[in-house]
Amino acid sequence: MMNMKKNNSISLVHPDIQKRWNDLFEGGANDKKYPSLDLVRLERWHFGGVGAGKLLEYACGTGTNLIHLLKCGYEVEGIDASPNAILMVQKKLQSLSGLEEKTKLRVIDINADRLPYSDGVFDYVNCMNVLSLLASPERVSSLLREFDRVMKPGGKIILDINGPQADFAAKAIALPDDVYLYGEPPVPTYCPASAEDFSALIQSIFEVDDVGFTHHKYYGSEIQEFIICAHKLSK
Repeated sequence: MMNMKKNNSISLVHPDIQKRWNDLFEGGANDKKYPSLDLVRLERWHFGGVGAGKLLEYACGTGTNLIHLLKCGYEVEGIDASPNAILMVQKKLQSLSGLEEKTKLRVIDINADRLPYSDGVFDYVNCMNVLSLLASPERVSSLLREFDRVMKPGGKIILDINGPQADFAAKAIALPDDVYLYGEPPVPTYCPASAEDFSALIQSIFEVDDVGFTHHKYYGSEIQEFIICAHKLSK
């Protein structure tokens, strides 16, 4: 692991949430078979379906989105705070001929306040299913600034976050500033009240190209996510 922590800075990872998801991934558990349908669509609609360029898959989890992007043709760097998740991705890549050499995997130190990449190296960033788990708008803003730093001018990014009707908020205890205590033991999650609130947060750093949402409910589970496609301004 690379320790990128600086004094008096907010870390990019909430330690309690890191522990919960690392435990969930232990021994190959909590795996997913299919990539996000939203990503499958937006890779074509927002990234242009070019299948070329360097892409950061942030919070790659068990690797389903990462593997889909590799198959699309991108050179992908995957990073996650869970060592167990990275182990799962490594095992999957070993069985997929020709893909392992097109990616690099890292575990981000839970104390890091910077991403372990140089400035201006990525053409694309995909960051899905993680921003609510940063637990506060301040930590989200810190991560967004890091994305801006490591992206090339004009680089494109896909982001999503849970809304107030998602289980992370609706089945949790509400705290100030759209923060909730979810689960047992409870961990903090950040679920902005509206797509407009999420967009305002993104617009402080990126140029927003499109704002949308997905919302569904079945078998007692409700998912509401605001989705933003944006790009880095040329400098």
